[in-house]
Amino acid sequence: MTETAPLPLPSAQVAGNAIIPDDIKDDIRSFTENGFVGPIKLYEPEEAAEIIREIRIQNQDRSKALYPNSVNYDRHYDISHLSSHIMHPTIIKYLTAILGPDVLLWRTEFFPKFPGSSGTEWHQVRDYSYANGKPQLLPTESDWNAFIDITVWTTFTPATKDTGCMRFVRGSHRNWYFDERKNTNQGRDGEYDVTAVDTDFFGYDFSDFSIEPGWKPAEEDVVEMEMKPGEAVIFTANCVHGSLPNTTERETRFAIAGRYVPTHVRVYPDQEGFTAHGAHFNLENYGSVLVAGEDRFGHNRLRTQNNRGEDFAPPAGR
Repeated sequence: MTETAPLPLPSAQVAGNAIIPDDIKDDIRSFTENGFVGPIKLYEPEEAAEIIREIRIQNQDRSKALYPNSVNYDRHYDISHLSSHIMHPTIIKYLTAILGPDVLLWRTEFFPKFPGSSGTEWHQVRDYSYANGKPQLLPTESDWNAFIDITVWTTFTPATKDTGCMRFVRGSHRNWYFDERKNTNQGRDGEYDVTAVDTDFFGYDFSDFSIEPGWKPAEEDVVEMEMKPGEAVIFTANCVHGSLPNTTERETRFAIAGRYVPTHVRVYPDQEGFTAHGAHFNLENYGSVLVAGEDRFGHNRLRTQNNRGEDFAPPAGR
């Protein structure tokens, strides 16, 4: 694929074999129209507070983390609560209603927004090649559409306009406003400080990928989504999104994103490692997690246990 090749227009439709329960049909319809849906309750606020407390405790010990760097990718491999969170039944219910019955988790990420942090600029992602110029996802059974990659973004603390809630451009998943195939050095060279409070998109300047320089969404299409602890928003990365700044003095907004694909998608195709945010990620011990259905393709190495020898399984009692 060259930089001059046209981007395929997203089709903005759920998988043909998607299983849509009656009680979420309206949510799936809204998702299809807007590119996102939420807030969706996963945990009671008190339960979310307990989970984040345990996550913060386990986060202090990186001895079993998958990658020996400071970027908190794929901590579901060493933090037990994340090993179960990624398979929460409500999450799976929505995913199979969008992607179909066979689903992989391919990445988790931490999204803290510290007091005084700037907002995250508008961005739109297809195959995550913005990181180093190499696609990290490659579908094999369908052309690109809006619903190849789904993100479930769960906040464990209040996500308000003051603490830096997420915002979306309604319906933007039906067109392209950014082209991450463009060449850029910013973000792909050098180190990224994960504790910095005033950066562009994690060290990248996403305006470098803008198709029309200076593009801004229409105000009436922007949705600022405030959320309570324990709530999630589900969106396609093709939907233009970002976040507000954290204007508080003491409150940190903390969220965790799980990224999911149907099993026909090749993850990190032909790569033994990758770079992102100035760090290297060796994929020798990496494996996607089958969270629903079966893998009929065998494109990707799978893992059934985390690095603590615990099975990936839904939270107890759910």
